[in-house]
Amino acid sequence: MSTKIPLVQYLFRRLRQNGVHTMFGVPGDFTLKALDHLKPCGIKWIGNCNELNAGYAADGYARVNGLGALFTTYGVGELSAMNAVAGSYAEGVPVIHIVGLPQRSLMKQRAIVHHTLGDGRNTIFEEMSVHLLKNGSMIDQEKTAIEHIDSAIRNALYNSRPSYIALPCDMFAKEVLANPLQKAVETKELNGNGAEGHSVANRLIEMISTAKQPLILVDRSGGIDIMRTNIDDFVRHTGIPTLTMPSGASMIDHTTPNYFGVHGGMVGQTDTSDYVAAADLVLAFGTMFSDTQTLGWKIVPSASKTVKFSNNCISFPEDSATSTKINLRTLLPVLTQKLDPTRLAKPDTSSLGNFRTIKPPEVSDHNAPLNQTSLYLHLNSYLRPHDTILLGNATPILGGRDFILPDTSCRVIASGMWFSIGHMLPAALGAALAQQRSPDTLPDHGRAVLFDGDGSFQVTAQELSTIIHQRLNVTIFIINNDGYAYERLIHGLNESYNDIASWDYLSLPAAFGAAKALKAAKDAGEVYSIDTIRLETQGDLEAFLKDERFDNGHSGRGARGLKMVDIKVGRTDVPKKFRAVFESAGQNL
Repeated sequence: MSTKIPLVQYLFRRLRQNGVHTMFGVPGDFTLKALDHLKPCGIKWIGNCNELNAGYAADGYARVNGLGALFTTYGVGELSAMNAVAGSYAEGVPVIHIVGLPQRSLMKQRAIVHHTLGDGRNTIFEEMSVHLLKNGSMIDQEKTAIEHIDSAIRNALYNSRPSYIALPCDMFAKEVLANPLQKAVETKELNGNGAEGHSVANRLIEMISTAKQPLILVDRSGGIDIMRTNIDDFVRHTGIPTLTMPSGASMIDHTTPNYFGVHGGMVGQTDTSDYVAAADLVLAFGTMFSDTQTLGWKIVPSASKTVKFSNNCISFPEDSATSTKINLRTLLPVLTQKLDPTRLAKPDTSSLGNFRTIKPPEVSDHNAPLNQTSLYLHLNSYLRPHDTILLGNATPILGGRDFILPDTSCRVIASGMWFSIGHMLPAALGAALAQQRSPDTLPDHGRAVLFDGDGSFQVTAQELSTIIHQRLNVTIFIINNDGYAYERLIHGLNESYNDIASWDYLSLPAAFGAAKALKAAKDAGEVYSIDTIRLETQGDLEAFLKDERFDNGHSGRGARGLKMVDIKVGRTDVPKKFRAVFESAGQNL
């Protein structure tokens, strides 16, 4: 006899099968009865301070875990989350956005229900999300519900983009067959081993073998993020000179000999512009060539020389607007096996330098104020294996791109397309929760280390309370420059619209429940601490880097917990090489 289960349990079990252990969101009356089924399905509920933060948290979780999910209520909840979900779409992050709707009868009657616009257009929010994401629908029929759920998850994984699932609240308890859960959701059939896949492989081998100055350029969009090991193996085997885009800074093991760091053009540690321009073949994996990442498209390689890869398609230079379906996971091993590195060109890479040898300047004046030109070089020594490093969409995304990572277990989360301020604090929450479930980490699962601007931090600061409540292992560096330094240098250097309120950041843990969290940890027999410090001078920074309270990596020193570091810098302080970039951007407004 076929077993039946409530529809919402089918959805949650499917998510659990695909690695989702945590659901983010804010409860609402159109979701409450569904939330009762999360715990029996093995999924932990994380209540966020608002739905925007839930979307950002699901995004951070998915970037570490491979898939994330959030659950919001109809109208007001889903619209609040839409900015975050749109960012996941723009940057190729697989997130399932579930929305609880009013009963089907009310939707069909165009009833004036709360959270609607009051004019009967009760499906308009679904239309907005489906139009935005190009994926998802309202599930209002039992007979097709399973198909819709499996399709939404399949499409999210295959396309590495969000899916939208809208469930009327009277559908939650409708019974559906449980038997399909015995078989995993399968992604669409991809080419790679068939005739077409071998044809693509042979074409690439010919291009690579005849190139005189080939280059590999790696980012993390298009489902490439989950293929770091495959791509790094290919890079090491071929010996082809390799760079990453800023948002893909951790995609290649920094010890790989033919990896030469971030492609930042004239603002990088080494000016990579001429070398990239001279390449006669560029293999571009998951690249996001946004104006912000490429200095206004000044350092984008020529389209006539670039082969673009995502996890499921490839486009060649002569027909860049048309893509061919592939399975990159099977194609890369074929290329690696067939390419003989001794027969490939060995271009002169001396102009690319060695980013690993760049050291912070010697400190001659311990009372000198901190600045972001040298700050991140000094903070390299703070990073530990298994850290997830998040760079806020403020000045940290500029300075942090040149971190030298201890090993391949580290990852960097940085925006490459959406650049929404406030993104990275909730994303750090999501990343920290995902690390607890990551199978390839040490027992303490590593740290989430956030570098954020003060203005960006203030946008989503409430989520600090959730980090504390969940007792997560998170370090937060706040670059405190009294406002939007990025924007000041573009336009309005001394204008009030670039100012923000002055906060006492280090008092926030106490206001956000530190005492209760520490007591709960003690009662549970956990080792957990909350430590704060303010840094203003070079001497302060030196002392911090020796302070055992803040070293909660794998050296055996310090306790896991929340660490908050308030770094005071000048109002217009940015990494030196970027000043001219901002001034140029202001002239183009």
